[in-house]
Amino acid sequence: MIEAERLMLRYPTGKVALSGVSLRIEPGEFVYLTGESGAGKSSLLRLIYGGVRPTSGSMRVHGLDMRQVKETKVRELRRRIGIVFQDHKLLFSRTVFENVALPLRVQGWTTERLIPRVRKVLEYVGLADRLWAYPEALSGGEQQRVAIARAMTANPPLLLADEPTGNLDIDTARLVLDYLVGLNRQGTTVIMSTHDLHLLESHPARIVQLHAGALVGGAA
Repeated sequence: MIEAERLMLRYPTGKVALSGVSLRIEPGEFVYLTGESGAGKSSLLRLIYGGVRPTSGSMRVHGLDMRQVKETKVRELRRRIGIVFQDHKLLFSRTVFENVALPLRVQGWTTERLIPRVRKVLEYVGLADRLWAYPEALSGGEQQRVAIARAMTANPPLLLADEPTGNLDIDTARLVLDYLVGLNRQGTTVIMSTHDLHLLESHPARIVQLHAGALVGGAA
C-alpha cells in the first residue's frame, strides 16, 4: 500500500523534515509512528495523503508516485483516505450529522443514501444520540469520536490519525484507540502517530520510530 525509498522532505524554509526514510506498509497493517516532537511523524503523514510532495527519493501510495502525480489524482487519492487530526478540524457551524456526511457529499451521495450510513458510523462510535448536536456542545473526546466517524464514513482502505489522543485523558484515549483498532480488524490499514507510549502497551502493534527526520526502527 505504501512504499518509500530514501525519502527526503525539505520545506521551503530550508528545514529538513525527513531524510533517507525507506519504509513499506502492507494492506491491513496497524502501524504506530513514534518519536519526539519534530521527529517527522506529521510530515510523513502529509506525504502519504499528498499534503506536501517529496523533495527527493520515492513515495508510492496505492501505486501512485507522489513526486510526479497530478493534483487531480491527489484529490482522488484523498477521497480514499480517512484522516483524523489532533485538533479534530470539525466544522463548528455544522451539526454532527453534516460533519460526518461531508466525505459522502463530496463523493456525490444523495441525502437519502447517506443518512443510514452516517447513522451507522455514529452508532459505532457511541454518538447516535448526538446526530443533530453542534460540535461546541460536545466534549473533547466526543469531538474526536465525531472526527473518527467522519474519517471512516466512506469506508476508506487507509486511515491516518495524527496524534488523535494527544489532548485526551487516558480513559478517553484508550476508547478512541479501541475504535481505531476495531476499524483495523475490519480490514482498514491504520497509521497513527503518537507520543502516548503507554497506549502501545494496552494496544500492541507494529512500531515505526522516527528521530530527527530519520527512521531508527520498524522499517521491515
